[in-house]
Amino acid sequence: MSQARWLIKEYHQKLLEKECGAVHKEPGGRFNTALIYPNTYQVGMANLGLAVVYRLLNDQPDLICERAFLPDRHSLPLYEKSRSPLLSLESSRPVRDFDLVLATVSFENDAANLAAMLQRAGLGMRAAERQGPLVIAGGVVPMLNPEPLAGLVDGFLLGEAETALMPFMEQLREHAGLGRGELLLKLAQGTPGFYAPGLYEPRYGDDGLLNRFEPLDQVPPVIKPPKYKGPADGLAQSVFQAPGPEFGQMQLIEVGRGCGHGCRFCAAGHIFRPPRLGTAVDFMEPALAAAEQGTQVGLVSAAVSDLPGVADLGARVNLAGGRLSVSSLRADRIDSDLADCLAGSSHQTVALAPEAGSERLRRMLNKHLNEENLFKAVETLIRAGVPNLRLYFMVGLPDEHEEDIDQLIALVRRLRQQVVSHSRAKRRLGRVTISLNAFIPKPFTPFQWEPMAPLKLINARMARIKQELGRVANLKVIHDVPKYAQLQAVLSRGDRRLAPLIEALARGLKPNRAYKESGISPEFYAHRTRGRDELLPWGHVDHGVSVEYLWSEAQRARETKLSPDCNPGKCRRCQACV
Repeated sequence: MSQARWLIKEYHQKLLEKECGAVHKEPGGRFNTALIYPNTYQVGMANLGLAVVYRLLNDQPDLICERAFLPDRHSLPLYEKSRSPLLSLESSRPVRDFDLVLATVSFENDAANLAAMLQRAGLGMRAAERQGPLVIAGGVVPMLNPEPLAGLVDGFLLGEAETALMPFMEQLREHAGLGRGELLLKLAQGTPGFYAPGLYEPRYGDDGLLNRFEPLDQVPPVIKPPKYKGPADGLAQSVFQAPGPEFGQMQLIEVGRGCGHGCRFCAAGHIFRPPRLGTAVDFMEPALAAAEQGTQVGLVSAAVSDLPGVADLGARVNLAGGRLSVSSLRADRIDSDLADCLAGSSHQTVALAPEAGSERLRRMLNKHLNEENLFKAVETLIRAGVPNLRLYFMVGLPDEHEEDIDQLIALVRRLRQQVVSHSRAKRRLGRVTISLNAFIPKPFTPFQWEPMAPLKLINARMARIKQELGRVANLKVIHDVPKYAQLQAVLSRGDRRLAPLIEALARGLKPNRAYKESGISPEFYAHRTRGRDELLPWGHVDHGVSVEYLWSEAQRARETKLSPDCNPGKCRRCQACV
């Protein structure tokens, strides 16, 4: 082993020494799985999906699972110097030597990282040319649209890991003696949620549109990802504790999966239907156990403020010596008890998501949120002692006009004035941060047929907002980079013809040059309105929500009509509960 490779191992050991939760097993006599996360250690350690898969596999005595991350600024020079293949974290073994490679993909723009990691592992970027272990991908990105990654991996495990993972492992080991093609066929035929893209052929018309998607063998024409239906306390929780990574020293507890509010832009609120939300009692034991150790407790769901008893849970965490953090709050659900709990946990900033500045656009989005809700939430938080506010808005929404931007600017000014006024009474001047993000239409939402707004328009509107608000005292405006939002839209809405683009990005090309070299048109994938009858690249995946429901919600959006919250077990409108 070269000196540089020894240094990689030494770097891994230093990370592991600071961790709590890593599992070490002898690999001999066990089925070895490498679990790769296509981003750095700092990012991956905050991912609950990674933690769930790691725990489920290592809970089995005859299985072993080790992690691998994208080399970071510390380890990349060592990899480059030693020309070492990608190594696992726990044992610093080459990923290509494992029996199976699983990848969990959480962000579309990590597709290039996945390709680069597979190349560094010696497995190549193209599944059709690959030798060695199967590479199987899961996570929210392929659950929304697996097709852009179809050329990279041998298969996808679509579905929630608590339900999908172990049946897949049983099938995989049962048929382990088969050749690659036969094995993938058996998995596709016998494993719920398994999709082998090589067993399906897309056909495109002269206009470039997908017009047929054909199974090549006796495999299901539609893949139905299985969902977890167990008790609420069986949802995801942190496995690791580590200094440094964001949330790394926090005990994360998933208190709900999915969301019933029906925001029309939200993919998670649709693919995870029906929503599954526990109560505070379900999570009291792990939360208090973490609090008694002085660990910060992070509650995770699409809307933590919906959790019955959340304020009592937070108060008891504070009383036990811990601190509470929440992933998301709805302004219309913040009361004085919850605000007091957050202030008692030394929260300095609370994030709220109006998403749009005008009431008309919020109705279009089905936000069920008005200005009165926002102003009341701000007053309640500041009176409780939370001084700072972060507001999320989208720019480039469908049917957005300059008047809507006027109203966004005016709303921010009024909210900022309210923060300052109430802060003076507390003798602690608060600050407002505005986060602007380009609207990206996502699969399995009522907006999946909508185009992303032109980059020129998004840039101009963001610049206008920043110009008008940028010099206001106690107010900061930040925004994403629209060209990377465009790339996310391309990867969200694309098909398997994106493989050359992903390979170009993996080689380090910037998006514009990668588009040019690969011949991919961002206008075709990101900025084009899809017709109601167009066959969408993700149309062979069925999360239970009917296309008819999504289309009807798209029409209600055009009419700025609100739709009621999801009512599991009683409403049959979206078909997810059928």
